[in-house]
Amino acid sequence: MNKVLIADDDFISLEVLKAMLGAYPIELYTATNGQQAIQVAEQQHPALILLDYDMPDMSGAEVCVALRQQGFAQTPIVAITGHQSATELNACREAGMLATLHKPVSPDALDELLHKYLPQAFS
Repeated sequence: MNKVLIADDDFISLEVLKAMLGAYPIELYTATNGQQAIQVAEQQHPALILLDYDMPDMSGAEVCVALRQQGFAQTPIVAITGHQSATELNACREAGMLATLHKPVSPDALDELLHKYLPQAFS
């Protein structure tokens, strides 16, 4: 089964994403800050990582850079953000994030993302 990690410090956003992802054939892991996201990723080796950009201890971009340096070079990492500033989007791209989901995340956007980055889950 494909493992997915979501890191978001906002309880409601995390619960909504968990509910939306519950309909898919995946094993779901969560984190509420950047350090916890890195620890969970190292323990579980998820096939896809969704990182909130704005977390209290580290930005999603900073977490992405750390993960890329720790053996997650090929793992799809996607930003989740409530902002759409060019500075933030550039930081995500430069950190190595492959895509961005904007809050509130739409079910269609999430479905499209999962089909793109976890196609084996649907075959």
